[in-house]
Amino acid sequence: MEDVGLVLEGGGMRGAYTAGVLDFFLDEGIHLPYVVGASAGACNGSSYVAKQRGRNYEVIVEYGSHPEYISYKRLFTQRQLFGMDFIFDKLPNQLVPFDYDSFHNQTTRFVVGTTDMHTGEPVFYDHFPDRDSLLKVIRASSSLPMMAPSIQYDGKELMDGGIAEPIPLQASVKDGNRKHVVVLTRNDGYIKGRMRGGWYFNRKYKQFPLFAKALLERHLRYNKQLEKVREAEKEGSAFVIRPLRPLKVSRIERNRQRLHDLYTQGYEEAEEQADKLQRFLQVN
Repeated sequence: MEDVGLVLEGGGMRGAYTAGVLDFFLDEGIHLPYVVGASAGACNGSSYVAKQRGRNYEVIVEYGSHPEYISYKRLFTQRQLFGMDFIFDKLPNQLVPFDYDSFHNQTTRFVVGTTDMHTGEPVFYDHFPDRDSLLKVIRASSSLPMMAPSIQYDGKELMDGGIAEPIPLQASVKDGNRKHVVVLTRNDGYIKGRMRGGWYFNRKYKQFPLFAKALLERHLRYNKQLEKVREAEKEGSAFVIRPLRPLKVSRIERNRQRLHDLYTQGYEEAEEQADKLQRFLQVN
């Protein structure tokens, strides 16, 4: 399975769907040589690369309703909806340990997408010399505007990778992959609308005008990239796994049963398409 990339969309707690898909892959021994993800896609992808089956389920489903995970009170008091220290420190280092040694020993190339606040353009990282650098880059990729602070890394000011490159298919193409397995977290036919409150974003990020522009044009980038995915799917260079049943989970979902059901949906829908996926992977 050379020259095959696994492309993972973000989507916050909708990542429970991706978690189910990836656990099915691990159960079936489907280990793709290249993985690229943004935001929740990067979070899920790291556990997949480390071959930690079930870890994403624990993080998203078991801890998704934890008061330190999502808190509206914290959003108003600290400008953080998601407990970033809890998610990127306490969870991977104490509660649901991330196996960095296993991750580091794999041959899979793992790529994380972020957004440079000075340029508004995507910045991808694929070299993580230690555990802290990996967690910091994934944290940067998951730092949503208005809901989390930016992250300084590699001399750059970084935020949510889903702004500049929400569906990083082109990253996989540029890195030389001929075929791509794309996992989306929206139903077919979804079209992203323009964000409201443009004046506020311009004011909030007046020091980063290109970032504010990228934020306001995110819907255009997303819809354009989604169209590229559809084109690749029609041409036969992409195999797309997307929720087939209507989504009942939001980006900030806290209901454990809904998260569990979405995880199960991802697992089952990947299983239903397993034969088609294997044929796609075997065709030269």
